[in-house]
Amino acid sequence: MKDLFARFGCKVVWMSILMLLSILVAACAPAVAPAQQPAAAGDAAAAPVEITWLSHVYEPWNNALQAQADQYMAENPGVKIVYSQVPHSDLNTKIATSIAAGDPPTIMGVYGPWMPQLLAGGALTQAPDWVIEDLDATFPPVMKESATYEGKVYGYVQHIGIHLPIINVKMYEEAGIEPPNTYAELEAANAKLDAADGSRFGIGLSTSKDGSWNVLHWSAILKAYGGQILNDDGTAAAFNTPEGLEATNIYRSLTHAELGAHDSAFIAEQTAMMWNGPWQKSNLEQSNPDLQYRAIQPLEGPAGRVAPAYVWFWVVSSTATAEQQEQAWRFLQWISASKQYEAIYQNVGLIPITNEIPEGLKNDEWVQAFNEGLQYANIYYSKNEVWEQIDVAVGEELERLVVDEITAEEFLNSAEQRVNEILQSAGS
Repeated sequence: MKDLFARFGCKVVWMSILMLLSILVAACAPAVAPAQQPAAAGDAAAAPVEITWLSHVYEPWNNALQAQADQYMAENPGVKIVYSQVPHSDLNTKIATSIAAGDPPTIMGVYGPWMPQLLAGGALTQAPDWVIEDLDATFPPVMKESATYEGKVYGYVQHIGIHLPIINVKMYEEAGIEPPNTYAELEAANAKLDAADGSRFGIGLSTSKDGSWNVLHWSAILKAYGGQILNDDGTAAAFNTPEGLEATNIYRSLTHAELGAHDSAFIAEQTAMMWNGPWQKSNLEQSNPDLQYRAIQPLEGPAGRVAPAYVWFWVVSSTATAEQQEQAWRFLQWISASKQYEAIYQNVGLIPITNEIPEGLKNDEWVQAFNEGLQYANIYYSKNEVWEQIDVAVGEELERLVVDEITAEEFLNSAEQRVNEILQSAGS
């Protein structure tokens, strides 16, 4: 699961096709039909409508989605859904080439940082009013906010990769300390949990650019201390500040490069805390059945609590017919409902993202913790066309920081310079 959903470092080759894409969209895009309320389950469409649907490969998840598509088609015989998958590493290329060829899937699963390029080429259709009403009524605000670009909403959230602190309950109890509520309490707890010989630590945050976990974790501390990665208009780095320095020093104190992968160190009980997502549950139980663990709420800093997160979306092609678009949005509303997401949790470990926890999971403390954490979810990336380049630059400098190749001050200076060069190059 980690290898599937932790991969943020993909680079999308979009710019070479944007001009062709805009021409294709202008030529092919139909007028969107007036928004309608979604049909009740079982109401057949007047004529069969085929919807193509594309995601990346992950077998348990793919199987669960196919089963849901089959159920939806049985209840809505006027709709045909053709679901396909490509390897995760090929997804961005597949989407780009299909758009350039004028034959994209009706529904596409896309990573949040890809959205600006897709929208720049006019590849996506705006959500109808009834979808926006559903997002307002059914989901935490972060769901609609993350899918909103220049005041328009473009998708349902496929899943939100939210990280919470996960503690080793036994280690905390043996040390006679309560789970921390603030960063100050975390530092006090770590003073008791850190072994003098370096064999055990209170926490081990990610030190690796692989998967962008290090940027994710650093950004949460930065924002909890009142900082941000880019300025409000996305034109310059904004983290080289006193708040940024304090946050970076804290991040450095919570990382231990000698431990290796932060999740493996937690499983081996070399650390008493890690920050990770709900999908880790199966890995923890399979890798160390005796491990006693639970998720707690994000730590509080001067600017509040921040649960770092990223988002994948289900989006709808602008070149689909008006009827295909309408049926696609109806299907996405159905598959995003609490009841359907319960099956996804049981099969894959992705938490239900609706305000209401499904009836069968209301007594699941793991689900409850992550559902509560959604109110603190903060999407770590910027809605910027060159975000992935920025992510790489910051992540590489963080790697230098945690091995003491550079100081916190040097990290801020070098990362700021690299980020501003990327932004200036993109704007020229």
